[in-house]
Amino acid sequence: GERVSMAIANVRLRDELHHQSTRDPLTGLFNRRYLLDALRNAVNAAERCGEEVALISFDADHFKLFNDNHGHDAGDMVLREIGARMFDLLPDGAVPCRFGGEEFIVLLPKTGKSSVLEIAEQLRTTIEAVEIKYSGRPLPNVTISSGIAVFPHAGKLPQDLIKAADLALYQAKS
Repeated sequence: GERVSMAIANVRLRDELHHQSTRDPLTGLFNRRYLLDALRNAVNAAERCGEEVALISFDADHFKLFNDNHGHDAGDMVLREIGARMFDLLPDGAVPCRFGGEEFIVLLPKTGKSSVLEIAEQLRTTIEAVEIKYSGRPLPNVTISSGIAVFPHAGKLPQDLIKAADLALYQAKS
């Protein structure tokens, strides 16, 4: 009985460590490390099968100013809400990721340009409509800007896709 109990405890510990190494603790989304591995795998699979892979790169507009005006706890609430909306909205097979700070990336295997544009717009309108209260008072609505990239049109390598999506994001911001 003790050996079985120890084996179960070891499996649980391994699963917890794996979860901690692949997830962002604030939002529950996948982290940068997990995304890079998943993107490499998706691009390799898409290349073999002649499919497309899409990325959406987005961030919260004027987030530094938001944090300065409302505090980091309020900013954390916003980031958690963005993560929750991503889980609610994204289709099965999507890989939602907090890439860093207020920047997010969504990996969409087997997704082309028209579908990724539709999903990006749904994210934009959904996040903008979120009403968040902090200390009993409503916070200003948060808007996002996003950029997309689609394999193989935007590049053949995972880093090419990330770079193309980021460039499109910066164009959207300007």
